[in-house]
Parts: sequence; structure tokens; C-alpha cells
Amino acid sequence: MPVYKRNRKETATQYVVTAQQLQKVTIQYLMNENRVPKKWRFVLAQEAIHTVCGILNNVIGAHNTFPNTQERLEERKKYLQRAYIGCYQLQNQLMCMINVIQTVTVGNLGEITGLLLDEIELLNKTIKNSHVVGGKEV
Repeated sequence: MPVYKRNRKETATQYVVTAQQLQKVTIQYLMNENRVPKKWRFVLAQEAIHTVCGILNNVIGAHNTFPNTQERLEERKKYLQRAYIGCYQLQNQLMCMINVIQTVTVGNLGEITGLLLDEIELLNKTIKNSHVVGGKEV
């Protein structure tokens, strides 16, 4: 039986789902000729696409690192921190595009910025709630 969207709760892996959605929406936006002209793609869009892919790669790395020892916990936190920093780098790159490209505006970046802010919040929660699982160090 399906659950209504308003009744759904946040899952422990929501930061992975949000990062995947962020990557999809960002790439679709940046490859749209009406939004980002070809002359700006190599200079600005390519770097932003690389950044959003890096965010997803770090999120997946964190998700696949089970924190059953202190070393694995530290490794997981490093992945999460890299993804967190990547979000702010993407935000800066989008701000640069708003300032340089006339067709890129705050209004038409709404979906991307919403997902980006959600991802930052989810990563922040995940970093704070990370702990060693399955040992005496819990």
C-alpha cells in the first residue's frame, strides 16, 4: 500500500537519494541550451558538473563505509565532510553563473538550490549522528 508523500518520513539514506536527485537536476539544467549557452559550458558548467558528481561520489563512499571501528568511522566522516564542502563549492559556482550568465537567474535555479540546501542539512545531521556501530565504543 503506497504512503502519501506528506506522511513519509526521512530515511537514514535520504542524503544519498537527495544527492542523486541533485546530480540529475543540475546536469539537466547546465546542459540546457536555453539556460547555459555553449560558450559558457566549458568554462563554468563543466566544473559545476564535476563538483556535483564529486558530491555524489563522496556520499556513496560514506554510505558504503560501515562505521564498525573508530578508523572506519573517521573514514566515513571524511567522505561526508568532502561532500559537505562540495555542496558549498557548488553553491559558489552557481553564484558565479548567476553573476556572469544572463540566462541563469536565482528564480530558475530554484529546484537546484532547494535540493542543495536539503543536502547540506542532511549531511550536517549525518555527520553529527555518526558513531561506531556494533562494538563496545557505541
